[in-house]
Amino acid sequence: MSLLKKKSQSNTNLLEINRVTKSFGGLKAVNNCSFNIKKGSITGLIGPNGAGKTTLFNVITGQLPADEGSIKIDGEEITELPSYKTFKKGIVRTFQIPRELKRMTVLENLMVIKSNQSGENLFTTWLNPWKVKREEIDNLNKAEEILDFLKLSHLADEYAGNLSTGQKKLLEIGRTLMSEPKIILLDEPAAGVNPTLMNNIVERIVAISKERKITFLIIEHNMELIMNLCNPIIVMSSGSKLAEGNPRSVRNNPVVIDAYLGN
Repeated sequence: MSLLKKKSQSNTNLLEINRVTKSFGGLKAVNNCSFNIKKGSITGLIGPNGAGKTTLFNVITGQLPADEGSIKIDGEEITELPSYKTFKKGIVRTFQIPRELKRMTVLENLMVIKSNQSGENLFTTWLNPWKVKREEIDNLNKAEEILDFLKLSHLADEYAGNLSTGQKKLLEIGRTLMSEPKIILLDEPAAGVNPTLMNNIVERIVAISKERKITFLIIEHNMELIMNLCNPIIVMSSGSKLAEGNPRSVRNNPVVIDAYLGN
């Protein structure tokens, strides 16, 4: 009975970060950092500039190799996997500065995401064109459904480079959804976004979490947003986890106040 209970508890962790360290020369950008992300949660990751948050994102997604430590998703070790393999494991991210394909339309930006399509194989296009066509139609339908969900349908034929910052960040979220992720890592979704679009982004994050059962880990400096959207909240300082808890406990934690939030 107790063994079954322990197994059930361990399965609630989607992402496990254990004693991860990443150095650049003599600087430890991430220093013996450990925490877990629960399945289905919207977890906030805060800390002062230079705390190691974005570097940790880069290590989790395989863009940078960890010097030490372990990273697991659904109990599977992924520490040494490159980014294209962590992507296939269901870990996707956005960037503080959007990286849209500027000269492609909003719709095309979504449709290029899906990997391992039959049309990528020259022989399949010759021998089984109907399979390729069916996949293209399915991909188009999925992209249109996501644009509708994100309230971007009216921009489907617009060049992505012409969008506002907030629209580009919604588009990046749409691109992550095309890959059917387990967890989305958002890097400062509020930066440079007007309040109206920011409200839309927050609504979509909550809807994705509830309706699509996707987990979020969010870096953000907008304290009002993070306190209202995220639970739990993890605080980093000097490359390590300083504190973790619900918004109220983090806001009132003297150690956090001294290190980051201020008086």
